[in-house]
Amino acid sequence: MNYLLDTNHWSYLQRRHPGLVSRLQSLPDDATLFMPVVAQAELLVGVELAAQGRRKRELRALYERTLRETTDILEITSAVAEKFAAVVAQLRQKGRSIETNDVWIAAIALEADFILVTSDAGFQYVDGLKLEDWTGFERES
Repeated sequence: MNYLLDTNHWSYLQRRHPGLVSRLQSLPDDATLFMPVVAQAELLVGVELAAQGRRKRELRALYERTLRETTDILEITSAVAEKFAAVVAQLRQKGRSIETNDVWIAAIALEADFILVTSDAGFQYVDGLKLEDWTGFERES
């Protein structure tokens, strides 16, 4: 199984969320975790916005540890751009919208045919997207 973790799940992993850690430990050996380049950028924004000093160094270390836990970072390609356009059109036809970065993440997951692991309820509006939430949190609206 291939899993694409949304930014929120990478953040939970950094904080060692018990539900997420438990789920990771129960994954089969052939399960692989991927990071969308968009999540990489969002994590780096958190590092850059931190005040200089200890907290910034802690966030940088967490980010670097997170990169070691991912199999690969999936980038935006022309095929992903095609999926992005289709997702935006489909959402507009439904009268729904989600954050632009989330559309990119959905497009990457769709193009790769991976399960998107997220606790963000907005993704439920994207047709064909396979979703899991490993935190046990209630979905946010």
